[in-house]
Amino acid sequence: MRVETSTNRLWRQLIWPVLWPMLLAQIGLLALCALTWLSLWYTDNDLQDSWDTLTWLLAALVLGSSLCIGTFLLLLRHRLQAWESAFGMPYERLERVIRDVHKELPPWLKIKRLLPVGRPGDGQVARLDALLDSLEVLLERLANRPQLIEMLERLPQPAFLSRHEVLVEANTAFEKIMGRSLSELRGLEVSYLIRHDDSLDDSPDTVRVHDGEGQWQSYRLIGVADENGHRLGLLDDVYDQRQRLAQVKLSRDQAREESRLKSSYLGVLHKELHTLMDDLARQEGVVLTGTGEQLSERLAGLLILVTRLVESPESPRLASQEGAASVPVPLLSRARVLIVDDGPVNSMLACQVLEAQGAQVDTAQDGPQALRLAQRNEYDLVFMDIFMPGPDGMETSRRWRQGEVERGQDRPSTLIALTANADDDDRQQYLDAGMDDFLAKPYRPQVLVDMAARWMTTRKARGGHQ
Repeated sequence: MRVETSTNRLWRQLIWPVLWPMLLAQIGLLALCALTWLSLWYTDNDLQDSWDTLTWLLAALVLGSSLCIGTFLLLLRHRLQAWESAFGMPYERLERVIRDVHKELPPWLKIKRLLPVGRPGDGQVARLDALLDSLEVLLERLANRPQLIEMLERLPQPAFLSRHEVLVEANTAFEKIMGRSLSELRGLEVSYLIRHDDSLDDSPDTVRVHDGEGQWQSYRLIGVADENGHRLGLLDDVYDQRQRLAQVKLSRDQAREESRLKSSYLGVLHKELHTLMDDLARQEGVVLTGTGEQLSERLAGLLILVTRLVESPESPRLASQEGAASVPVPLLSRARVLIVDDGPVNSMLACQVLEAQGAQVDTAQDGPQALRLAQRNEYDLVFMDIFMPGPDGMETSRRWRQGEVERGQDRPSTLIALTANADDDDRQQYLDAGMDDFLAKPYRPQVLVDMAARWMTTRKARGGHQ
């Protein structure tokens, strides 16, 4: 059987339908010229040697040939135009197919410019070449699509893919459970291989599988389907799932028990610290100095921390308690506060409470650090611990007031003493040192906020709030 080449097809469909009419016209012209010459030859012997007769014949031949060539070119042009029009429909089909395939790509693989922009001078060959380039790029993108079959094979759980409930693909784990190869499983009904377990009404997704050893195994079937009848199924071992769930419940119960024990321990610790602080407060006539006062300060800080943990483990509770007035948050949100305390627990708690109300809070561990901060910033409120190493709170307060005078500060800060000793004699000493008020330790968070709000209101009334 002879295979028709593209050259033969072009000759048969394009050239020959135009060429044979031109050849017939040319043969007819030659025959006409021959008849004319013969008629002149026999009718007039005087013209046999005449150049005029030959000239007329040549002129007629040239004119006829020109007409034949012109006819050929016109017919060829018409034929080419018809071919170009016929090619337009396949090009449109090719563009439509490219668009349809492009829609199937995931968003991250789509091409920004799918079809090339045609130029006025481009012909059919250039258009076809541009479409083929776009098709090649699209095929490269198609090769980078998610490979469902390869991902299915890498799953550790038994998984399969079906079409119209007929198994078409499965991974090695599924073959191992069934005891059959994929070639044996392919084409079987899924309902023949996997059956729903009607004994478990509360678990409609539980199925039974007859494995390769002839035993029935229970699994949980997880499946998703599309609109084309494809379904992806995953078998999860029910017993393993129950073991994992039991382990999660056991861990949850252990965490709850540990939390309950910790709460009990905190309650016992809180009670013991309260008892210890009450015993220290009942020691009449005993003045704590040196190590004793430092121990009292530390115990007060620990009692505040434990109280916070017992009353509100998640966050500081600043709501009004026992008739206390609510805190004007906008007022404290404009306050500049300094906490001077060598106890990290006390500083942390006071800082958290005031910052929760919107105040801008700085901390200092001793008197010298507080005095250095005073040279750079102007504070509305200063909570000053009385017992600190080096210069204590009262000496630091005296230097603070002296520094305000030297700097010409017309809006002095409000100094509030933080101390476990809060009798009348101690209060007078604090006032003599330049302090404005005192706060007894241990204090509740709401008491700290109430005092800060009260003094900020006073400063605003006096025109000293910035």
